Amino acid sequence: MAVPMCPRRPAPRLAGLLAAVSAATGAVAATYDFDVTCIERTPRYNYDATKNNPAPGDLVTFTGHIRNWGDTAGASVAYRWQLDGVTVATGTLANFAAGQERTVTWQWNWQTGSHYIKLTADPSSQFTELSEQNNERTDRTDSLIVGFWVEQSVYTYFQQHQRELPGIGSNSWDDWAQRQIAKWNTMCAEAVWPISPQGVLDRFRLDKIVIVADGALPLHGGLPTNNPDLSDKTVDLMWGFPRTLLDGTFYTNHTSLTLDNAFYIETSLLHELGHARYLIDCYGFDTHNTAHSGGHDSVQIWEGPTYVGGSSYMPYVAWGEVLYYNTSGGVMTGPYGFRWSPYEAGALNRIAGQRARCGNYNAPCNIGEYLQDLPGHNHMRFTDRYGRPRRAADIRVYRAVGDGQNWYGKTFDNTPDLLFTADGDGYVDFGRNPFAAGPIVHTYGTANGVMILRIAHQGQIWYRFVEVSDFNQQYWQGNTQDAYYTLSVAGNEKPPGDLNCDGRVDFSDINPFVMALVSRADYEAAYPACAWLNGDINGDGAVDFDDINPFVACLVAGGCP
Repeated sequence: MAVPMCPRRPAPRLAGLLAAVSAATGAVAATYDFDVTCIERTPRYNYDATKNNPAPGDLVTFTGHIRNWGDTAGASVAYRWQLDGVTVATGTLANFAAGQERTVTWQWNWQTGSHYIKLTADPSSQFTELSEQNNERTDRTDSLIVGFWVEQSVYTYFQQHQRELPGIGSNSWDDWAQRQIAKWNTMCAEAVWPISPQGVLDRFRLDKIVIVADGALPLHGGLPTNNPDLSDKTVDLMWGFPRTLLDGTFYTNHTSLTLDNAFYIETSLLHELGHARYLIDCYGFDTHNTAHSGGHDSVQIWEGPTYVGGSSYMPYVAWGEVLYYNTSGGVMTGPYGFRWSPYEAGALNRIAGQRARCGNYNAPCNIGEYLQDLPGHNHMRFTDRYGRPRRAADIRVYRAVGDGQNWYGKTFDNTPDLLFTADGDGYVDFGRNPFAAGPIVHTYGTANGVMILRIAHQGQIWYRFVEVSDFNQQYWQGNTQDAYYTLSVAGNEKPPGDLNCDGRVDFSDINPFVMALVSRADYEAAYPACAWLNGDINGDGAVDFDDINPFVACLVAGGCP
C-alpha cells in the first residue's frame, strides 16, 4: 500500500525503532527533533493538462509536513510561515507526540514569478534538539516538481543511519532526499557561463514523497527506479528507491561527506534526473577502438598503410582504447566534473520554466531533442598554430554510422562522406548538418553526433574529432543562420617573420624578408624549406609593403604576436 504525499508512519513503530537504535548504539535517544520533511502544494495539475499551473489569483494551499523524530512529546511547538522573508502566519502544535507527523497549512493567491515559501518549526529554538538543521524548509514557488517513491526498508535504513554523517544534522531519509534537491539547486545557481550568465534558470522542489511496501515498485509498470509510478503526471521528475538498493555497499558509508558517497550525495541520482528532464549522456560522444580486446573498432580509417586509430595520427588518450573523450559533459559525464557544463546549462535553459512534456521519467520522448538545433551554415576556419589560415587545405569528413550492438555505438569507415577545400581565408562552409544525412541520433546502437575531420595541408595530415555540441551552443546563442568556429592544427610551420627558418625572428631575417618582398620566386628558390607566407606579417594573404612596419615591430619585440 502506498503512503501518499509526504511520508506518514505510525508513531508506535517509530518509537520502537528509536529505542532499538539507542540500544544498539548505546546512545541516549534525543529528546526532540522537529523535522520539516517537505512542503507540498495543491491543487496539483498534470503536466500535460491544458492548465498545468496555477493562474494568477488562484488560491493555492501549501501543506508543510513536520515530524517529531524524538522520543518525547513537545507540549507546545511553534511554527512559522514566511513568504519572501516576511512572516505571513504562525501557529502552535500542541501535544506533538514522539514519532508523530503533523501537517500545517497556509493559503495564498498565486502570483507569477519567483517567490520563496519557508516553513520553520520551533523558530525561537525553545527546544534542544538532536538536529537544529532540519527545522526549516524553503522552496521557490515556481520550481519544477520532483516526486520520490521509496520502499519501506530504504526509508527505515536511512532513518537509522543518517545521523551518523558528521556535522550536517541529517536524521532521516527525508533529510537526505532534500539534500539531493538542495545540491541540484545549488549547482543550477552556480552554472554561470557565457551561455548561461544567470546560471540554470529553473529550480526544483521535492513536493511528493511516497512510501510503499518492499517489492511494490514499480506501481504501474516499467522499472522500479526510472518509473516508480507511470500513472502520476503531477510531478515533472520522478525516481524510485527499491529495497534492492540496500544490497551490496552502495549506501554503507555512513561517515564520509564526499561526492563519492551516495549516502551523502548520490551523484548518479542527479545524473538520472538529468535524463528525466531530457539531457543526454555526453559520454555518448566518446569514441573507442576495442577490437583488440574482443570489442568493436569505431574508427576504421586507413592513411595509406597505417591504421589511423591508435597511430600517431590519432593516438589513444586512455586505457589503450579511448580515441576521443567528449568536451561538453559535466553532470552528464565529461571534463567539467560534477557540475552543469556550459552545454548542459544551455540545454536546460532552452526549456526553462516548462513543465515535463512527454514523460516525467528517464527517458522522456523528447530526450536530446536539442541535438537538432543546428545553425543553417557552419563556417569553420582552419589555421596553423600562429593563427594563419591554412589556405586550400583539403578537408574530408568521416561520418559515424551505428554499430547496432552497443550503447552509443558508432563506426567511421574508410570512405570520407564529404569533401571540401578551404578558401583563401581558411574557411569551409559545412552547411547545416555535416554529421549525418538525416537527424542526429544518440541512443543504443547509434550515436552520430561526432564526426572526424581529415585535414591535409602542405604535405601534412591531421585527424580531429568535432562534436555537435559546439554547433548546438552556437545556435542557442542566437547564431541560427551563420556560426563561426576556428580549428587550429599545429604543424612544422615557422613563426611569422622567421624568413630564414631558424626558429627565431631577428636581424638575420631582414635580407630574406626583403627578398620575399621583391620576388616570391627568388625567395622560394633561395629558401626551399621555408614558406613565403612567413613574411605575411599582417595576415592578409600576401607579402607586400603593408608587411614592412609589422615586420619591424616583430624585430624590435623579438618575435611576432
